[in-house]
Amino acid sequence: MQSAHGHTIPQGAPLGGAVVTRRQALGLALVAGASGLLLAACGNSATATSAPQAATIVPAPTVAATAATGARATTTAAIAGQKVNANTASQAELLAAFQAAGIPNAAQWVKEVMEYRPYPTDDPTFAKLRTALAKYSPAPGVVDQIVAALSLT
Repeated sequence: MQSAHGHTIPQGAPLGGAVVTRRQALGLALVAGASGLLLAACGNSATATSAPQAATIVPAPTVAATAATGARATTTAAIAGQKVNANTASQAELLAAFQAAGIPNAAQWVKEVMEYRPYPTDDPTFAKLRTALAKYSPAPGVVDQIVAALSLT
């Protein structure tokens, strides 16, 4: 490959002195996606009831990458629309899942979900969580959105 000044650049050499690893690229993509969702949520309040639909492509991690990244892989899954465990998900994982689901005031709801743990694993209706969240008079549909983002397994 030739540079703008006519010099030969070996294949695979960093351009401009910057090398971006795959992990950094994935991290930047996650931040950009979360920022886009946040900006969309803060946009026009008249359309707040319809969550923006964004196409997210998440590369399939290798076994080594999954083992190395741990919580990051779960966070990526949450952003991709998969459910997170109500009893074991971290605060960041819950927040990512709630934001991806378009739940308003996601950070506050994460605190409430974590406060009332543990949830019975034999109650797929999340009755305990629904009762606890009802105390805060959530907007119609919010509790259903929260429950839809959670699992017990």
